[in-house]
Amino acid sequence: MTVPTVPLKEPQHRTESTAPAVRLTGVGKAFGDAWAVQDVTLDIERNEFFSILGPSGCGKTTLMRMITGFESPTEGTVELGGVPATGVPPHKRDLNMLFQSYALFPHLDVRQNVAFELKVRRSLPKAEIATAVREALALVRLEGYGERSIAQLSGGQRQRVAIARALIGRPSLLLLDEPLGALDQKLRAEMQLELKKIQREVGVTFVTVTHDQEEALTMSDRIAVMDGGRVLQVDTPEAIYERPATRFVADFIGTSNFLTGTLGGGRLGVDGLGNIAVPDGHGQPDGSRVHLAVRPENVRLAPAPEEPADCPVLVGAVLQEIVYLGNATRYHLTLTGGGGELIAEARGADVSGLAVGQQVVAGWHPSHSRVLAE
Repeated sequence: MTVPTVPLKEPQHRTESTAPAVRLTGVGKAFGDAWAVQDVTLDIERNEFFSILGPSGCGKTTLMRMITGFESPTEGTVELGGVPATGVPPHKRDLNMLFQSYALFPHLDVRQNVAFELKVRRSLPKAEIATAVREALALVRLEGYGERSIAQLSGGQRQRVAIARALIGRPSLLLLDEPLGALDQKLRAEMQLELKKIQREVGVTFVTVTHDQEEALTMSDRIAVMDGGRVLQVDTPEAIYERPATRFVADFIGTSNFLTGTLGGGRLGVDGLGNIAVPDGHGQPDGSRVHLAVRPENVRLAPAPEEPADCPVLVGAVLQEIVYLGNATRYHLTLTGGGGELIAEARGADVSGLAVGQQVVAGWHPSHSRVLAE
């Protein structure tokens, strides 16, 4: 891990390169006969905030450990800044890690914790270390906290200390392992924005591993969604949410309704519901068995026999439950004709005048749905 001989806000010189910060080519990792990661090929660009997102056991932590050097790939190659890294030990890679536990030293005060990286890696003049620590604490908005003990800090403040310690050596790459998992929901939301702000200010590539969809959507420039050891989609948060590549991605990122049927003539034949219009350019041939995904916020409701306006696709349903979520109201429906369940969502409090048990008509525009192969 590289250590500067200048204050934090003056990054040490590195050879300019157009190579991505991280390049994984055909990377796989097997433990015995079981493959934890399979055939991962992707680039993480310089100064990018990149998230590896997926459920527990999907392989995301193993993938991160191969980037750091704590695990060696069974197959494929890892490059950091255009330089082959496979076989290079962790301490010789220009990177640092921020763990969920923060790994702070309780017997050291804040200043000593932040300075630890510089003291153990290289003997620097005390004045230079003091300047770098002061810069690092200012970066994470902890000026004046240097002499406090770790026990005197809140969870968010402890995380900021850990960030300052991880960044004081100015690595090219910072990896974050579930960095906000130990925080309560409100503080976690605040720190999502704070982490993104810090990343922009310091100009270091951040790679975070998380199972929290909201966290990834809020902080990331791009996201890699994993399941079963494979990367299913790599794209911007907007594209991942609006244009998921698979049913798993559509279901894992946010909430989706799914109708399953057979394509034919630009329509989807669904048992119990008949033929439903689908979006143009879906790329699937007639006769294909597919899923139609519709986000709840794109579903409109009207009391039967009325029809919601501007909704070419209409289905009958019975309203089963109304749930107030604070910023939105969610309507749980059972489709008539045996078509399954449906969720609609509207902004704010319930002003629909609908009641549980009422017959309704649900609708959406085909352009607000997405065809996904089985």
